[in-house]
Amino acid sequence: MTYEEIVNIIDNKRRFGKACGRDVTSHFMDALNHPEMGFHIIHIAGTNGKGSVAAFVSSILQAASFASNEPFKVGLFTSPHLIDYTERIQINGQQISREDVTRIGTMLLGVDLDLEPTMFDYWLAMAMVYFRENNVDYVVLETGLGGAKDSTNGLSQYPEVCAITSIGLEHTQYLGDTIEAIAGEKAGIIKPKVPVVIGQLPLGAVSVISERAHSLGAEVFQAQPIDTNIELGLFGGYQRQNAATAVEIIKNLPIKITMESIKKGLAEASWPGRMQIISKNPFILLDGAHNPSGVQALYDSLRAEFPNEKFSFIMAVMADKDYLEMVEIIRPIIAEIYTVTIEYSRAMQSQKLAESLQSIGIAAISCEDYKKAVKLASCSGHKVIMMGSLYFIGEVLHDKNEAGSV
Repeated sequence: MTYEEIVNIIDNKRRFGKACGRDVTSHFMDALNHPEMGFHIIHIAGTNGKGSVAAFVSSILQAASFASNEPFKVGLFTSPHLIDYTERIQINGQQISREDVTRIGTMLLGVDLDLEPTMFDYWLAMAMVYFRENNVDYVVLETGLGGAKDSTNGLSQYPEVCAITSIGLEHTQYLGDTIEAIAGEKAGIIKPKVPVVIGQLPLGAVSVISERAHSLGAEVFQAQPIDTNIELGLFGGYQRQNAATAVEIIKNLPIKITMESIKKGLAEASWPGRMQIISKNPFILLDGAHNPSGVQALYDSLRAEFPNEKFSFIMAVMADKDYLEMVEIIRPIIAEIYTVTIEYSRAMQSQKLAESLQSIGIAAISCEDYKKAVKLASCSGHKVIMMGSLYFIGEVLHDKNEAGSV
């Protein structure tokens, strides 16, 4: 089969399986003779920021490897992807090749399993096989959804460090409808005597996580602010908290990493689609904020970076997101919002989104596509912010890479 055929088959597997993802992974790893064993894993959960934290940690480890007399390999597993599925699996910053996806994917689809894997389960299994084939040492592992029942929690190898970046209300139909309930789900990644690093969390979440950690003999470490003079490769005020969480993770690994390597890794970190400026004239910034807490972080960063300014927003959302709450957060800095529809089964239609926003007093204009929205927004005299869905941001970046501009 071709790469496209393999990806299509995997992509059309269930988004949410009948069985718990943790149990599916455990079963899958048994069938594959546990390729994950022996890895030094950093397991990262959180409502927002886990991708950025993973990028910082991976970059710091790569910098440390480069400076070491005994270099090591760093694997990174994240989701979702923005442009190509190969983004989900990387070694030392290099994405898995399409040929390797095709080869390993063909093998995995032929494995006889009692429990039906989801799309995410297949990509996680592929990552473990690929990392084992390439003798990876460190694996930076981002959870998919939640923690306790997440597929990444089904690996037999205990992590070196667990981290919880943030807690907010998300996927309440699966994780619970209170901060404490969601914190309990995220805390499910904590393992006996394994250090736990936490970012800035609500007090209720800290209490739940601390109680879980204490019951397992695991010590909790709060991320501490980093020097404001330290350069970050990722733009936006909220990235300093993510960088602080990454540094605390590094400090709790059983290897010595110099401050020089930490600074180098922070400065060289890359994470597309998060406060990413893709044009300076006109000014266009992309951010994958797609839930209230993510939008709050975006709002805080925009206010800090560009005080007293209003912005033209271009927004596409999934129909199951709290889009009205998201818009209320940014209301003080909205000049107008241009709504668009993306090609995805769960996407909200542009006209319906615009009408919903108009009903709460927002100046909203429905556009036939995002390129039309960019053209209109660029003439507004305001900086342009594109947001609402990582799939939307991925579509924009894909087109930019193909054409050289949006």
